[in-house]
Amino acid sequence: MASRPAPEETVTGGPPLDREAMGALKVRLRNDPADATTRADIVRVYRSLGHLDQAGRYAIGLDEGARRDELSAYAGMVRGLGADEKRVRTLSLLPSDRELPEKVRKAIEAGPFVDDWRPWGVVVGFAWGAVFLVASIAVFVVYAAAMLGADDIQGIARTWTLVTGCAMLSALALGTVWCASSSKWRATLIWGGITALFGVFLVLAVIAVAR
Repeated sequence: MASRPAPEETVTGGPPLDREAMGALKVRLRNDPADATTRADIVRVYRSLGHLDQAGRYAIGLDEGARRDELSAYAGMVRGLGADEKRVRTLSLLPSDRELPEKVRKAIEAGPFVDDWRPWGVVVGFAWGAVFLVASIAVFVVYAAAMLGADDIQGIARTWTLVTGCAMLSALALGTVWCASSSKWRATLIWGGITALFGVFLVLAVIAVAR
């Protein structure tokens, strides 16, 4: 005889609860949003599973409310969904007389998460395209000079290497400015550090060539 699958959800301090039983609890709460006992059962299930956002989703309808970490998780979920107050009330099956917690209300007012990278970042892409173009030209010029037997092949190679280095430094600096203008401070520090190191390397290279 085939064994029964293990229950997927368990109420802390209570009997195992499978998916069908959990669905029945939600239907019961949907029919009567003021049923605190059913709501508490749902919250206990999600807490036992470690689903903070879902626990907070239903716990805001309890008199004691949601725990701080649950409230933060649910507020993040609300922002991720871009939900308005009507949708939040529907998601949480809230009674009409129940006020939304301030943190959830602020999440609604803040609106959905947006990509706040500045749109002129496409210029950074063109800058790196220019670096690739300059590097390709440098390879072609040096190779052609070698094939034609140019007298100062080393001088030509050094010149084009420096030109390529300057183009790369410009692209790095532009990328750093783009990160800073987009308030991406971690990326700014990373790219700023790379730019500074490369700049020092390029200056040392220029000094070495000039000698």
